[in-house]
Amino acid sequence: MKRFLLFVFVFACLVSVEAQTNGTTHQQRKKVGVVLGGGGAKGAAHIGALKYIEEMGIPVDYVAGTSMGSIIGGLYAMGYSPDELTQLISNMNWSEYIGNKIDRSSMTKEMRQNNSSLVFRIPFSLNNLFNPNSKTSLISQLPNAYVNNSSLINLFNDLCVGYQEEMDFNELPIPFACVATDLVSGNEVVLRKGSVPTAMRASMAIPGVFSPVQIDDMVLVDGGLVNNFPADVLRKMGADIIIGVEITSNKNITADDLQSLPQLFGRLVTNSTSGKREENRALCNSKGNIYMVPDVSGYGMLSFTPEAIDTLVQRGYKKASEFHDQLLQVKREVESSAGGPVGKTLHAPQAKNIAIDTVKVRSISINNVSDAQSRWLLRKGNLKADKNYTQNDIENAMNVYRGTGCFDEITYNVKEADSLHLSKTLEGVYDLSVNMKPAKPHTVGLGLRYDTEEGAGLLLHLGLNEKKFGGSKFNANIKLCYSPKINLTYTYSVPSAANFSVAYDYRNEHFMALGQNNKNINLHYRQHKASGYISQFHLLNINTSAGLSFSHTSFDQTSLESDSSDYTYFRNNRLLTPFVNFEFDNLDDAYFAKHGIAAHLTGRYNLDLTNTDSIYAWIKRNCWEIGYAFQAYITPRDGKFTMIPQIYGRFAFNDPIYYNQWNTYGGEIEGRHLENQMPFIGFNTVEATDDMVTLFRADFRYNFYGKHYATLMYNILLDWDMIPFIKDGLEPTRTIIGAQGAGIKYAYNSPIGPISFTLHWSNRQTEDESDRKYENYFGAYFSFGYTF
Repeated sequence: MKRFLLFVFVFACLVSVEAQTNGTTHQQRKKVGVVLGGGGAKGAAHIGALKYIEEMGIPVDYVAGTSMGSIIGGLYAMGYSPDELTQLISNMNWSEYIGNKIDRSSMTKEMRQNNSSLVFRIPFSLNNLFNPNSKTSLISQLPNAYVNNSSLINLFNDLCVGYQEEMDFNELPIPFACVATDLVSGNEVVLRKGSVPTAMRASMAIPGVFSPVQIDDMVLVDGGLVNNFPADVLRKMGADIIIGVEITSNKNITADDLQSLPQLFGRLVTNSTSGKREENRALCNSKGNIYMVPDVSGYGMLSFTPEAIDTLVQRGYKKASEFHDQLLQVKREVESSAGGPVGKTLHAPQAKNIAIDTVKVRSISINNVSDAQSRWLLRKGNLKADKNYTQNDIENAMNVYRGTGCFDEITYNVKEADSLHLSKTLEGVYDLSVNMKPAKPHTVGLGLRYDTEEGAGLLLHLGLNEKKFGGSKFNANIKLCYSPKINLTYTYSVPSAANFSVAYDYRNEHFMALGQNNKNINLHYRQHKASGYISQFHLLNINTSAGLSFSHTSFDQTSLESDSSDYTYFRNNRLLTPFVNFEFDNLDDAYFAKHGIAAHLTGRYNLDLTNTDSIYAWIKRNCWEIGYAFQAYITPRDGKFTMIPQIYGRFAFNDPIYYNQWNTYGGEIEGRHLENQMPFIGFNTVEATDDMVTLFRADFRYNFYGKHYATLMYNILLDWDMIPFIKDGLEPTRTIIGAQGAGIKYAYNSPIGPISFTLHWSNRQTEDESDRKYENYFGAYFSFGYTF
């Protein structure tokens, strides 16, 4: 019995020693938590502080954050090192995520036209809109924020591969929590389980800027509204020692410091959370804890440039280094309680970042669309199962889907594939799931413009079923100005085939034209046009169409000299016109492109239905037309200097007998008053030219500051005297320089359209072409807003 008791005593002592060296002591050592406050781009300073804390050899056992602090903290909790975080944050194109941009090269032609002519578009649905018992109204269907969830959720999902599923955040490499605000109850919500990307996205959802995140019955927005520095959350997680990094300013606020939306929002957060903030500051300032405030002066919430991020990281590192002695004391306390050195410990594998890693995708599912739509989307996005993909491959497909304009949100996640036979995951093999949220089908929009040629103008837009994937669609565009225009188009879309369209166009044009003896005339004509055509459904960068149109054009004779034979061309006419169009456009911007090509080629055959003359006379009145244009944007080394060579040309076979068939040039906008009008820098009036004409132009644009541009322009018009060649089979007799022009333009890329001012010069021919006399003209042109 004594031996047995002795054995039990010795065994208990051994277990006690083992527990002290391996288990119990580790559980008893002091736990360190880091709390990171919100602050937008200024939160990059958190990374520098974390870097210094790591270099000191201090283990981080818990992380809590709000807003930008939740992003930095969440990624750090998933195993990313401070150096990796610096590279991630500085290399992100934040303007795309904040601006909710879609690559222009991925858009449909219709979407490009709307984006480059309308200041805004409001989507809406007719469901329950006219139901008297429904609370739905047009106002209630306005977007709830400038940026929706999809871009940021996709960004976070790309960085959180391995931790995208519902989970307890204590299972992360470092336990994590973040704070959001529930708009339903107005209460603080501490997120410690669920989807990590969704939690980070909810914590930084600035109201009005980023759309809220709905989780269960809660509508979550930025946690900074209730707790922008959640040190108390860290204490509840189990932290014995708290290291707080807050992004704030000790400067006295004046009215001059509250002039922008980010400044106002930041002040609102500060005022609304002042009580909670002081409590948490006091907690960090208590004995044994650390409270640091990096210097972020000179930077704002949206200072996301790589240079700004690098500077902010360095300032965070510098501030942490000023607490060297206090941090050293924390390290000693932790090691003392642990009974020895303690390093950084991750309790789970680091998250996978598909931005730099390739993943093998076993299966692809596209949700909330029909099977036919799913097949089309997979084909257009070039996605196939059992292939390796990078983030760029997947994002390219998402851009194609966004470019259709048919979906409000497109989110995806890449998760480890489940084994078919075992309750395990297949290491290195993933499933791609794409979630589509159909857009409200209809839109209304408005465009605004003013220029010195035409005065003020409004564009009213209505699109019924415009954002539907296929089927019947109707668009109406009404231009209200000195020269009003109307376009009504019905389209039936078959995604697997093409678009089948019928359209009606009306234009009531008033403009200055150069008449006989270089006398300006105020030309006025009306035109009704009906057309039917077939075009492809969605072919990136290329648009082709073929069809038939009928137009009736009538000229106002009151402004013309009736006794001049030259004005016999201004006669009313009816034309039946088969046509084909080909367009290529891969420009990266509609107005200030740096790279890409824009080109179009048009062929028409005009059948004159005005009179019923003899067959011979009727055939002579019919006219072939070929028009073309080419622009290339070349920016060496993606710098500030852009070269833009251009060429425009039109050939007419058989003499056109009506003015609306003639080749014309003048003004800065192609096709502004007449379909055959080529742009020309040098004068704002419209001038007729020969049947065969080519215009060469070169622009040299320099982005000298921010969104400010200066452009030098030169163009020259060549009239080809082709009449002998057409009539008698002879060679052309001569080439005549019809006009030269040059100009200098200042332009500013404003949020509601370009603002530009041009000074220009030209020397136009004034006498019979055999004398080749020219006269100098000087002028100016101002415009504001998108072109329509």
